[in-house]
Amino acid sequence: MDKKTEYKILSLACLTGKIMLQNGSEVYRVENHICQVAEYYGMTPQCFATLTCIIITLKNSEGEVISLVERVTSRTTNLDKVYQVYSLIRNISDYNCDELREKLLNIENEKPYPFLINAAGNCIGAGFFTFLFSGNIREFIAAFLCGILIATASKITDALKLGTFFTNLLCGGISSGTACLFLHLGFITDVSIPIISTLMILVPGVAFINSMRDIFSGDLVTGLSRLGEVAMIGTSIAVGSGIALKLLLNLGGV
Repeated sequence: MDKKTEYKILSLACLTGKIMLQNGSEVYRVENHICQVAEYYGMTPQCFATLTCIIITLKNSEGEVISLVERVTSRTTNLDKVYQVYSLIRNISDYNCDELREKLLNIENEKPYPFLINAAGNCIGAGFFTFLFSGNIREFIAAFLCGILIATASKITDALKLGTFFTNLLCGGISSGTACLFLHLGFITDVSIPIISTLMILVPGVAFINSMRDIFSGDLVTGLSRLGEVAMIGTSIAVGSGIALKLLLNLGGV
């Protein structure tokens, strides 16, 4: 195997892990899939991944070592892409190196859901959580409309690249402020149910589960880092909601 092919395999393995890490996969799964790609093409791999970095070292049959460090600067939750990569690697024997790279690039460049679908998901999620908390149809409508504002605010903050903390801070404030506005207008009688229902769509449940799975699988550094990220997101949601309630209370209550 020539050097060019070895570097191609290294790049291919790194691309596999990067796509999975960027879209919310557990770190142990990222490392496992990177090693599967390298081992399939006859290399001996060593991989270490965190939330923000992937380090890969490959050894060929002659004992020569090549390595790569890849920074991961953005992360989201798109389990569909994670599943597509999983399915691709599971059937890796069906593709050669170039075909596999093309498939991975297609997955990486796949556009996310459009704004209208995201907004619909937020509205439906926030609205039906009210019934879970024994709410009525008016509270359902209030939470449903809050979901539209949350989706719009998220879209704007993503475009401005404000970061996760400020996005959740703003969304938490919007959820509480909008629910209080409906209460002030007399449309609802209980402000807590729409607030809680809307905040539920902001809760980082997947990230929390992944942090637990990373910890249980022995990836303590990544698991605790992800758990800290979850705590930060939860804190920002609570602070944003609290600021909105405090401001409205100071302005005369609701």
